[in-house]
Amino acid sequence: MPHTTIWNVLHNRLHLNAYKVQIVQALHPNDKPRRFEFAEQILTRIEDDENYLRKWFFSDESTFHVSEKVNKHNCRIWGSENPHDYRELERDSPKVNVWCALSHTEVIGPFFFAETTINSVTHLDMLEMYAVPQMQQHRPDVIFQQDGAPPH
Repeated sequence: MPHTTIWNVLHNRLHLNAYKVQIVQALHPNDKPRRFEFAEQILTRIEDDENYLRKWFFSDESTFHVSEKVNKHNCRIWGSENPHDYRELERDSPKVNVWCALSHTEVIGPFFFAETTINSVTHLDMLEMYAVPQMQQHRPDVIFQQDGAPPH
């Protein structure tokens, strides 16, 4: 039976919707005012320097589980209401850690960590030996926003 037939029955006859599982980062009570203050500062700096946003590099890292225990792109939960469901990643499955940084015009990375567990020393080594030299090579005036860093 084609998947479109199943989708039509679930959606049109049973009035159910597909909800995608989201994997999210926890927010804390003091995050909202700090984010608002950060946004105000950025808007002021953009007004003062039209090229301000072109100086930014934003980074993120992700752990890809080889076991594919959670594949949020293919996982749907059918229901009449959004269950706000989430899934935890299996901790000890084989995985690879990847880091990347993006600017207005450039991509640095991806950088694949050889280590399965990334600690502050490993991360700092990657930044000093791989990321920072590439950012400085392209622009002497760089603003680096690392994922997970508090708004400031």
